[in-house]
Amino acid sequence: MKQQISFTFCSLYIMLIRLKYYTNILARKIFWMPQIIYDYDPRNLPNEYLQAIGLAVTSASQTESVLQDFIGALLGIDNIQNLAVTNNMAIPLKDEIIRTLVELNAPSVDEIDKIDNLLDDIQEAFKKRNAIVHNSYVIHPETAQVLSHRLKARGSFQLELRPISVKEIEEDAIKIYDVGMKLMEFMISRGLSPSIRLKPLRPPVNRKKSARSKRADKKN
Repeated sequence: MKQQISFTFCSLYIMLIRLKYYTNILARKIFWMPQIIYDYDPRNLPNEYLQAIGLAVTSASQTESVLQDFIGALLGIDNIQNLAVTNNMAIPLKDEIIRTLVELNAPSVDEIDKIDNLLDDIQEAFKKRNAIVHNSYVIHPETAQVLSHRLKARGSFQLELRPISVKEIEEDAIKIYDVGMKLMEFMISRGLSPSIRLKPLRPPVNRKKSARSKRADKKN
């Protein structure tokens, strides 16, 4: 019991030290600046910003669906099987699987290079998508200027607060869309797409152990 109390106290002490450390970092990074109370409420962003951000998000969704179709085409499966396989895959995993399958089956190294170039462009586009989606958007209380607020904590602690325009977001959204369309054009030129499933889908099955037991009892 004494050991457990001692361990708990030590853990609490370490947490307090860490909290003090990170608080000091924030103080050095932020508190030297003049205090401005920015508006972080996304409902107050101008409509043109909301539309531009929405365009970027939906463009990324479209490009991701092209990546999914490419995987289905490379695996030689139908469109429904393809959705079942790829639906829960993150973008980096989709990218890695495509590169692996291409290396195994591409007719030439030149073809591998072409696909890698397309995938590299998609990777860069999704970095823009991630910045748009995960950054906070704030409004200056006096100038009404919209700024992008980004926090990085990989290897070092960095805060970035910079003005961002609707045009910048829209241009990134177009790039995100275009890279997906370029991959689709490549797939069309090679006749690559998942086949269309003709077999009807089985209705959802209760897969719980109790349901399996009932089905087994009926057979007996």
